[in-house]
Amino acid sequence: MNRSPKIVVIGAGSASFGLSILGKLLLEKPLSGSRLCLVDINKEGLTKIHKLADRLNREWDAGFTIESSPDRREMLRDADFVVLSIAIDREECWRKDVEIAQKYGIAHYGENGGPGAFAHTARNLAVVMDILRDVEELCPDAWLLNFTNPVPRISIAARKYTQIKTVGICHQIGFGYMVVGNLLQNELGIEVPENYRFYWEDPKRHETEHRIADEAKEKVSLLAAGINHFTWMLGVRHRQTGEDLYPALWERHKTHYKGFEPLTRELADLFGLYPVSGDCHLCEYLPYSHNMNRGVWERYDIQMYNLDLAEQGRDQLWEKIDQLASGKGDTDYLREAHTERAEKVISGLVVGQPVLEESLNIPNRGYIQNLPEGAIVEVPAMVSAHGIHGVGVGNLPEGIAEICRRQITVAEMVVESAVTGDKELALRALALDPMIDDPQVARDLLNDYLTTFRDYLPQFA
Repeated sequence: MNRSPKIVVIGAGSASFGLSILGKLLLEKPLSGSRLCLVDINKEGLTKIHKLADRLNREWDAGFTIESSPDRREMLRDADFVVLSIAIDREECWRKDVEIAQKYGIAHYGENGGPGAFAHTARNLAVVMDILRDVEELCPDAWLLNFTNPVPRISIAARKYTQIKTVGICHQIGFGYMVVGNLLQNELGIEVPENYRFYWEDPKRHETEHRIADEAKEKVSLLAAGINHFTWMLGVRHRQTGEDLYPALWERHKTHYKGFEPLTRELADLFGLYPVSGDCHLCEYLPYSHNMNRGVWERYDIQMYNLDLAEQGRDQLWEKIDQLASGKGDTDYLREAHTERAEKVISGLVVGQPVLEESLNIPNRGYIQNLPEGAIVEVPAMVSAHGIHGVGVGNLPEGIAEICRRQITVAEMVVESAVTGDKELALRALALDPMIDDPQVARDLLNDYLTTFRDYLPQFA
């Protein structure tokens, strides 16, 4: 690209994703001179983020031109990159997704897999499809970087119903580094609290998890592949020496504190590879992790996302944004915020020097040989001026591949039903979901979701 790019961020008024993406874009030196266009229907939040962006741009000497508007069409024309990061009444709807499933004996995380993910997908696609069509009309050559969950299902919709170049980005591989850092703490010289385990209510959760992951990543390289929130460690190597650390990982696996990610370790024993994403996300895709009568969640002590805590955290973050946007406080801590990697992908596509990204969600072009061609898979990928090209990893173990294939089929059916408003197809998708073992439950769930969220789902009217 022989000019500075135009980057549009849709969902810029989001306190968490909008802020983290914003800061890292402004710090990415190869993008200096870019035109950054911030979009959100939350006008108050957008105004605050714009003020903060202006401050960061000035104090960090980032060299961006920054604009904002609640009108995405105004901003999208001739864009080179579109970053999509939206959520629709996130905690309120997520809570209902989970509670409705519980009525039928299903305990699940409900974000990217299971019956709740049907409702989540349908609600988001009711809004996102119009955004995708606007992108296709107004900036057909742009890259869409999607952070909106369910990430692979949004990518399926873009692949199936538009000609947009799309990549889905998720930070969950960082959790895999945290897992490795815990198990190999002695070998890697990482200080880990005694009997450490992940739980949402831990006030030092972010600090501890990220520190362990960062220290592990300095010394270890992971090769992981699968589908989003369900990737598996195919290789664990020392970055400097190239030593295969998988044997040491298995040795530590046998004796490590049993309270640490017990479902992850159960699956490692079952399938012979270590999962990346952690118990909370793995349980979204399995046929044996949802049965409330058997107390599976209690047995593995699976941590449900704390929605109340998330709401409180967002309120606190807005207070901080208010302060910073008004010119008070120090902004330097934002330089150290964890990256969501949008800036690295954009920079790689702009500058042209090939960059390896360890996990991107892209259509399968033989990268995982025993998963369907064109399915959205999460694999390492090379990013350059020539585009985004996955790294081939061969075959997944057949048991893992079969779970992935089922989820790929369910996701394709859910997306088609959510775009077209086809209730019969939606029912078939739910009947195929491994968490649902009764056709009547599938019918009742569908009716409950469509009734509860009728105002969000005009396509099913």
